[in-house]
Amino acid sequence: MEQIGQVVKVSEGRAVVLVSRHQVCGKCGGCGVAISGAGENQLEVLNQVGAEVGDRVKVVSDSAHVLRASFVAYILPILALLVGIYIGQVLERTFMFFARLDILFGVILFFASYFLVRAYDKKMAASQPKAAIVAVVPNDTLPEDEKC
Repeated sequence: MEQIGQVVKVSEGRAVVLVSRHQVCGKCGGCGVAISGAGENQLEVLNQVGAEVGDRVKVVSDSAHVLRASFVAYILPILALLVGIYIGQVLERTFMFFARLDILFGVILFFASYFLVRAYDKKMAASQPKAAIVAVVPNDTLPEDEKC
């Protein structure tokens, strides 16, 4: 993913860059490096080009991580729901219950998947490669369309 932003803080080979949130990103947080949350994000990135405060820069981050995070955040809970429904139906048939165990197990596993997603998020935020500044962009150029 490529974004254009402005450096607001520099320290020890890192920089904090203010970037506008993409319309399609919503409040995903899939990039894993967001510090704040409203219409703009502050990203803590590696400062590979020696950018200074006030510079306009191009920031590049790993798109594969965004796709993995999207899968975990959206598909895993749905899979947990379906597995819970299946387990509940098997138990109902096996023990001749009519208590709608499929709904109960589906909901339980769906909400349990939330904790798995949170644990994955914390693990990936700590271990993923950070986004990096790859170029200083002249201030007089218009921002190009950012690529996800």
